[in-house]
Amino acid sequence: MDTNKLARDVKFLKAYALTMTLVPAVALLCAFGKPDKPVRFQEISVERLNLVERDGTVKMIMANKARFPQGVTIDGKHTDYPRTNPGMLFYNDKGEECGGLIFGGQQDKDGKVSAGGHFSLDRFGQDQVVALTYQQQGQGYTAGLTFNDAPDESMTAVQERYKNATAEEKQQAQREGKLGLQPRVYMGTTRSRSSALVLNDQRGSNRVMLIANTEQSTLDFKDAQGRVRLTIGVDSHNQPVLRCFDEAGKETRPAGL
Repeated sequence: MDTNKLARDVKFLKAYALTMTLVPAVALLCAFGKPDKPVRFQEISVERLNLVERDGTVKMIMANKARFPQGVTIDGKHTDYPRTNPGMLFYNDKGEECGGLIFGGQQDKDGKVSAGGHFSLDRFGQDQVVALTYQQQGQGYTAGLTFNDAPDESMTAVQERYKNATAEEKQQAQREGKLGLQPRVYMGTTRSRSSALVLNDQRGSNRVMLIANTEQSTLDFKDAQGRVRLTIGVDSHNQPVLRCFDEAGKETRPAGL
């Protein structure tokens, strides 16, 4: 046996194997090294998709339940809490969450449904000020659009400011719109299948409520203490309704009549 020839053949085979390994790898790297060149896929399956700017700043994340981001980071401080749904998150130029979409649904062994979907947009550095929500537990469900007020300070600053506050101080801050969300408008359905329009003042106190269903349609106006002072509508007998109430809730004669 020619040992020199055998050694040359082994070297040739090693070089050939190395070349066949490197060429596809280099070609693949070159393909991904051209970000402006469009690539078309007929179908792609991923567990998580990150949309980023060229500098790496995250703009949007789509992920399944297992790979969905947990908690939120504002002003560089992370607040951890579990998220158990798949969905999509939006991010501002600071790389902070500014809205998103989550969804899910399941049915237990007894046939009871637990499902929902939630799309929201956040105030800069704060929580959701616009939310479109469907939520179901069993047979009853609600679906509606909500508008909220959020504090001027970021979530991180608010948490730091009130971390040692008493319950009374937190309640006062809530009433002043400095802590948490203040619900302002709700338009949607109720669990009893009525249509509803709810309008609140800057403190989150309900001032106007419109309810419509097969029995009646009524519009209530409330004072600053939440007491109904005027009701307008059509009752269950299809008759018009105009009722006024004093501060004690006693019906009175409308002014001017």
